[in-house]
Amino acid sequence: MNKFVPILLIITILIIGIISLEIINLLNQRSNNAVRYTLFPGYNTSFSIIGSYLSDSEYAMAEIYSKNASLMVSPFLWNVNYALGEVNMTFNKFLYVSINLTGVQKINYNIPVDGYPGLMYGQEYWFPFVTHTEELKTLSLPMLVSNLPSFYSILNYSLYNNTGQIDDFSYDIWLSKNPLTTSLTYGDFEVMIWMYWTENLSSPFVYAGNLTIPTLINGSIYNYSWKVYVLPRTGSSNGWTSIYFLSPIQLKNGVVGIPISYVLKNLNPFLNKIGISIYNDTRYYLDAIQIGMEFNNNLQGNVNVGYYLYSWQILIEN
Repeated sequence: MNKFVPILLIITILIIGIISLEIINLLNQRSNNAVRYTLFPGYNTSFSIIGSYLSDSEYAMAEIYSKNASLMVSPFLWNVNYALGEVNMTFNKFLYVSINLTGVQKINYNIPVDGYPGLMYGQEYWFPFVTHTEELKTLSLPMLVSNLPSFYSILNYSLYNNTGQIDDFSYDIWLSKNPLTTSLTYGDFEVMIWMYWTENLSSPFVYAGNLTIPTLINGSIYNYSWKVYVLPRTGSSNGWTSIYFLSPIQLKNGVVGIPISYVLKNLNPFLNKIGISIYNDTRYYLDAIQIGMEFNNNLQGNVNVGYYLYSWQILIEN
């Protein structure tokens, strides 16, 4: 019997080797089925964008470039009527956003947000960007939602809060029936995905249920149930409709990926629930994707918050 031992050992090794090769091939196939593109950081040398009421630069703008695309950048202090201090957006291998304002006076005190400093990918022909970025060939916006590839948007970031409030760190995504529109009205949609948030939504926001989103966190996928709220009209009776997705855990830092096309293709159940039946992903375009931080001052009018963005990547599954 002993003479068969070496033969059995060789056969066993061969079988293990074949199985290992098959596993390697499967893993290679999985990674070959997805392509990762870096939107940020890119080619730019160190520079800063300063947003300040006193220097009339609340909507200061720049375009930054990478090998694959470009992004628009703005402090976007859209609800600040007056303030001392500044929003400093410094690019030096990563993006450091420092929001340090005092004596803030709002344009509209009914809105608990001062601004949304961040980045934009895509096309917005309305205020403030009124432009089109350079884009990936496989994610060239505007694109019909039904034609979107399956993709994750992946951010590596961290937040800090010294004074005032981080309302949310989020995606702000815009959908329209007319990709050349220069203004947003009823019939257009805003989709916000709040990865970190502190604002408690109540009327006129309507809770519409939960969506299970396969959320990528530091390399692992978690099927989290995100709360969904709908604001039927934003700003006026003719305002666009906003849909909010709230993370069940506060993602204050880390590498976080959201399957954007999956979310956009699953809006109808929540809109229908509150009587909005106009959305159809074969007729609506994804115009643009913004990322940034909505923030609010304290009762004394002061705010000192900010974030670090180390990278923004798009993972497109073939």
